Amino acid sequence: MPSGFASYPQVSFEEFVRKLEEILPELPKQEAKLAHSILLNLGTLSLETGKSLAVKVGVAEVTVGRLLRRLGCNGMRGLKQLLRQQYSVYGNLPDRSGEVLPAWEAVHEAEIAVVTNVFQQTTSPDWHVATDLLSRATEVYVSGLQSVRGIAEDFSRRLSLARSTVHYLSPHDGMLGEWLEDEASAARDSCLLLVDVVPYASESSELARLARRQKRGCIVVSDEYCHWSREIANAAIYAPSRTGLFLESTVGLVVALSLLVDAVARSDKTGSERRLAQWKTNARKLGLF
Repeated sequence: MPSGFASYPQVSFEEFVRKLEEILPELPKQEAKLAHSILLNLGTLSLETGKSLAVKVGVAEVTVGRLLRRLGCNGMRGLKQLLRQQYSVYGNLPDRSGEVLPAWEAVHEAEIAVVTNVFQQTTSPDWHVATDLLSRATEVYVSGLQSVRGIAEDFSRRLSLARSTVHYLSPHDGMLGEWLEDEASAARDSCLLLVDVVPYASESSELARLARRQKRGCIVVSDEYCHWSREIANAAIYAPSRTGLFLESTVGLVVALSLLVDAVARSDKTGSERRLAQWKTNARKLGLF
C-alpha cells in the first residue's frame, strides 16, 4: 500500500531498477553505458554524485540527469531518495498481496517473472529474426565463453538434433580456423549464436563484430545488462538474471535457448523428426540407453 506521506517517492527502488532493466536495450549508446554501470553497482550508488558517476562511467554529467529523468527520477537527489526508501522503509520483497516474503519465496517469484519475460519475447521482431537465421543458415556456429560455455555447448548439441551443420565454436581452441572460408558467400549464408553474461568475456563483442564484418548473421543471447548486443547483432535476446541468488540466475538463458531449438524444429518438422529418429537409432546401436 503506498504511503500517504511525502517523505519518500511513490515509486519504489525495485520499480526503478526493473524499469532500467526493461529500457536498457533501447537506450542511446551513452545512456546504455551509464545504465549498465548503475545496474552493476547498485550497492554503492549512495556514495556517488552525478559528477562522480559521470566521471567513473566516462559520460557527460548531463547524461546522468537525462537518464534519471527518463526513469521518472528527479536527478541524483531523487535517486538518493529512492535509496533511502530502499534501505530504511522496506525489507524483503513483497508479494502481490503486499505481504513480505521469505527470501526463497522472493527468488521463486523473481524466477517465474524471468520465464514470463522470455516467453513474451517470442513475439518480438528480434525473436523472429533469430529463428529465421537459425532455420535458414547453411551453417550455424554456437559459442559461449567462460561460465556459460557449458550452456552454449548443450544448446549446440540440442540444435544439431533439430537441423544439420551446427558447430560449437571455441575461439581459444581453434583460433577460428572454422571461419577460414574459401568463398565469401559461405560466410554470408552462415550464422553465429553467441551466449554471454556479466562480467562479459572480453572476446564476446569482438567475436560478434567479426561475424558481422564477415557478413555472417549474428544472434546474441545474454542477460539484461548487455548494452552492446543491440548495436552489433542482427537479433538480441535478453534473459533477466537478477533474481536474488548468490550468482546471477541462468534460468532465463536456458529457457530462451530451449525455445529457439523448438522454433527451429517446427520450421522443418519433417526433417527434425527424421533427425530425431535417426539419433535414437544410433543411440540404441551404441547401447547408450
